[in-house]
Amino acid sequence: MWKPILPILLLAIAGPAVAADTYKLEPTHSSATFYYPHFGMSHPSGKIIGATGTLVLDTDQPANSTVTASLPISALTTGLPDFDKDLKGPDYFDADRFPTATFTSTKVEVTGDNTANVTGDLTVHGVTESVVLSVTFNKKAFNPALFKTGVGFSATAHLSRKAFGLSKLEPFVGDDIDLVIEAEAYP
Repeated sequence: MWKPILPILLLAIAGPAVAADTYKLEPTHSSATFYYPHFGMSHPSGKIIGATGTLVLDTDQPANSTVTASLPISALTTGLPDFDKDLKGPDYFDADRFPTATFTSTKVEVTGDNTANVTGDLTVHGVTESVVLSVTFNKKAFNPALFKTGVGFSATAHLSRKAFGLSKLEPFVGDDIDLVIEAEAYP
């Protein structure tokens, strides 16, 4: 049962690893995209590419797996350079004071053969909140460009930007943020 679900645990429970494999997030294929309500008319997006982190995946006891991940706020892009500058500035993410967003797993609940709910501490803008990621294992495969076999997953979450001290222009720009994570990890 656990063989198909193990790669989901890229965002797994914190705890000591015994029979474990160590993976590193591959930054060029690991990102977080966020969607926010704009005047109730649309849901524009922003993206941060370049996630780094370490996964210790315990295949014998998946509950002992761990992950830490970090995203560079300086890599945030919306495709609108002036808006990107505002988002990285002191009125929003304040990238000079808070250069990274981080996630540290604390709990996993397997929900299917290739799905899990993963709880962890997300720190953005100097504020840490518990967040639940709905994770789907995509595939374990050989990457010929890297000459390595890796694992890939997708995850989603629903966040409150106000909870992280990012409430400028509310209610015109809504509080509800949808987060989509895509990642690959390799030994």
